[in-house]
Amino acid sequence: MNGNPLYHGIGLAVGTLLVLPLAVAVLNGWTPRGLRGRRLARRPYAWALLCVYGVMPLNAVPRMLDAPSGVVTACTGLGFAFIVAAAACFFRAERVSRRFRSAEEG
Repeated sequence: MNGNPLYHGIGLAVGTLLVLPLAVAVLNGWTPRGLRGRRLARRPYAWALLCVYGVMPLNAVPRMLDAPSGVVTACTGLGFAFIVAAAACFFRAERVSRRFRSAEEG
């Protein structure tokens, strides 16, 4: 069930290098080119990315440590809670952006 720990370690390292710096940079005030028009919504996007990142160690670390299947299943289930939180953050960011755009137009 756990597979090769090397593959999980590589996936965790790649995910850490790609997702975590972007989320931390956005939380510190940097705005990616695609979000420049949505300045008010950048924080919910960053929190959503942090939630997505939270799934990575939850799935990789128990498998790398060859944890029992109950622990792996529990961590995977907890990962779904992080995905729901990320979706809520993305929806909040969109709602804030729409409210801001409608206030500018109206």
